[in-house]
Amino acid sequence: LSIEVGNANENDIWTVEQGLKQFFHSEKRDVKCEKCDDGKTATQTIEIISCPKALLLHFKRFIVTQELKPGNGKYDKESDGKSENKAAFEMVLKKNKAKILLEESLSITPFIGDKVKSPEGLYRLCGVVHHIGNTASSGHYTSCAKRKLAVASDDSKAAGGISDEKVAEEEWVFFDDRVGRKKSLDYVVDTEKNQRNCYLALYELR
Repeated sequence: LSIEVGNANENDIWTVEQGLKQFFHSEKRDVKCEKCDDGKTATQTIEIISCPKALLLHFKRFIVTQELKPGNGKYDKESDGKSENKAAFEMVLKKNKAKILLEESLSITPFIGDKVKSPEGLYRLCGVVHHIGNTASSGHYTSCAKRKLAVASDDSKAAGGISDEKVAEEEWVFFDDRVGRKKSLDYVVDTEKNQRNCYLALYELR
């Protein structure tokens, strides 16, 4: 899902839940019948009809703007050989660096259809992609991902490690090109740099 983000000029933190509410909110639409030409108003709604195992969220950080660029001073035959230096507008995708709070757990129950069974469990954050830069045509990507570790249980340790019983633990890892470092959940969701640069977030139903 591609969801909106807040205003970068404000210090308020935009949440994933706010983005989902804006995505799924109902809208009034003017509908015109091609047969009878009668104008009517309809309510457009969006709802989830099948709960996915994973939920990938794309934050719409890039905003289309027009920037005035200086002329290039190229030779123009139609201007009697004089150099033209006309300015022109250029379309630029600028980045909205609003802070986004990534909730560790997420519920989609408010957005599913009436006939759809609510999922058993919550969607847990398991991956984030960050875009570091100011425009869509430049920048650098980093990511944070959660990985599972299999460690021996307390009973297994007490028995000298003979038992095959294991308990799954998880840890966050930060990736930057070929570099990987262990990180805490606080680093992933609470660091201001990550809040202003998160671009994709992956949630898994658990």
